[in-house]
Amino acid sequence: MKVVHLILALFFIPSILVAQNQSFIATEKAIEDINYMIKSIEEIHYNPYFKTEKEKFNTYKNELIRNFNKDSISLKHFIATGMKISAHLSGGHTAMDWQNDRIIPELMNYYFIPFTGKLSPSDNTFIVSRSIHQDIKEGVRVKAINGISIMELYKECMAYLGGIKSYKNAYCENIFPLYLFFTNKLTPPYSVQLVDSEVHTTGLAVSEINSFLSESQAVDNYTFDIIENKIGLITYNSCTDYDAFKGFLHQTFKEIEEKNIKKLIVDIRENAGGDSKLNDLLLSYITTKPYRQSSGRYWKVSKQAKQAFKDNNYENHFGAEFMKSYYELKNESIIESLDEELIHPEKQDNYFNGKTCFLIGPKTFSSANFLADAVKTYKISTLIGSATGELTNDFGEVIYFMLPNSGNYVNVSSTYDIGANGNPNLFQPVYPDIQQEENVLEFAINWIR
Repeated sequence: MKVVHLILALFFIPSILVAQNQSFIATEKAIEDINYMIKSIEEIHYNPYFKTEKEKFNTYKNELIRNFNKDSISLKHFIATGMKISAHLSGGHTAMDWQNDRIIPELMNYYFIPFTGKLSPSDNTFIVSRSIHQDIKEGVRVKAINGISIMELYKECMAYLGGIKSYKNAYCENIFPLYLFFTNKLTPPYSVQLVDSEVHTTGLAVSEINSFLSESQAVDNYTFDIIENKIGLITYNSCTDYDAFKGFLHQTFKEIEEKNIKKLIVDIRENAGGDSKLNDLLLSYITTKPYRQSSGRYWKVSKQAKQAFKDNNYENHFGAEFMKSYYELKNESIIESLDEELIHPEKQDNYFNGKTCFLIGPKTFSSANFLADAVKTYKISTLIGSATGELTNDFGEVIYFMLPNSGNYVNVSSTYDIGANGNPNLFQPVYPDIQQEENVLEFAINWIR
């Protein structure tokens, strides 16, 4: 089981009084929190310095701290710094959460840019993907905001995120207007320089930006549609709620059987993970091939993880015997829990014998990445789209702790999970069988015809 913690959760509390003053934290307390965070990550994470040397990391951290004022810094400055530092130790799961009650009044008084976008893979320019402003259209390229290069701004926002570049680009697209607040480089009103024009805007109030950014979030965990009366489409957005998914699949494949559907597309491009056991349910309807989603994991034993696992009843997931041995081990120990056995799926009622394909992309993450990896490794189906947002060997079993002075939460991985291939030294995402960057669903419909 993998659990991903989403940094974006724009649920602002209207009862909080709006204040014009910034919230501050004493510099001494801010540094204490940063050191506490690093020490805790080192204790919990299987390999915190897997992508940087500790000496280089400390140099980076010290450079950021040198920018602190002597007596106190704004909480916004602290949060931005903490996110950058945690991102340096992250494969995507480990992160300091920006949410803090004390920052909300400042957010409530801020006005956000009315569009978002991402880096174009073809020419590395910033292209608008969604907009609520009539003069800033989807697809246009932005050069600068208030005279500051959009590339400089976007690079700063991506520095708040861990993981591989494709994941950071896709994730940052969802929250770019929010993260610009933490850069402290822009204040409204905005002068947006496009390739051949300039647009002026006062920006969006917090209620408007909340609604705008929420539009891009998947609403349903899973849905089923029939396209052109002959192609089934399962949109699988979250590996959440085993019993509900079991019922959904039973009803879906019953309908597929009754309507004689012979072609099926499974879209996991927006799936950020959850419980990998749901994937086994899905695969039991479309394959009898032996497979595995993972070949095992390395568990890092720590005081914090022991408490978190007890609080969350991990005995129900991994068995009382294993968890008892985990709790009894000395902190800093490593458990090698490797498994060479394959799953042999049993045919479900209304088993599907037709043609299938899976759609993947940079937001395919965590347990969804497990699913894509199994499909690719054991040739269960055809993958269409672009590479997933996570390496096949990556870190999981996220636990949380709170920083004592600021009150910000930090989530951190406690295991190292090995992909379906079984090679612990393989550092690459899941690549599609058919590369397709744009209009992926339309392409898949034509392909599966």
